[in-house]
Amino acid sequence: MPSMKMRDVKVGEAIMYNNEVWLIFDRHEQTRGNLRTYWQIKLKHLERGNVVEQRFSPDDNVEKIILNRQEFEYLYRDGEHYVVMDPESYEQTFINATMIPEEQRGYMVPNMRLHLLKIEDKVIQVEMPQMVEVEVTDAPEGARGDTATSVTKLATIETGAQVRVPGHIRKGDRIKIRVEDGEFRGRVGQGA
Repeated sequence: MPSMKMRDVKVGEAIMYNNEVWLIFDRHEQTRGNLRTYWQIKLKHLERGNVVEQRFSPDDNVEKIILNRQEFEYLYRDGEHYVVMDPESYEQTFINATMIPEEQRGYMVPNMRLHLLKIEDKVIQVEMPQMVEVEVTDAPEGARGDTATSVTKLATIETGAQVRVPGHIRKGDRIKIRVEDGEFRGRVGQGA
């Protein structure tokens, strides 16, 4: 792995710090009076997801990690693993279910595209899409007269997860869901 000075590392690159892989997602150069300049860096751990702030001298040597970001297509769940396929080579890869946050697993729709971050051939992180289109498989009827206010109800989507949707959504509708928090983002165009 290449070694480089901290002043040459950019936001979005990965480094080895304390024998673990960290992603730099914020950095600021700070100079205090006649003291030496230092870099205030926010690091995100790629496996655990926790964030730490650390100071580095611009002359500190760090080991740069080369990350490969590759698009895959989700196929199906097999026990404690998700099976994804490289759309170019059709090679299948098994991903441990713990690599996907539990609250986002309910939005894993077959044939959806996602990205895997790899170091050499080891998958270290799964990047879910921002939005996913799903079909509503069960939605209770809205009560009469509930159209004046923003009344919501729980609807079941094709993966079995439940999502809070507006009262006008019916069984069979296709909707957009924000994967990060499961928020309803709209109905998928019907003839529009």
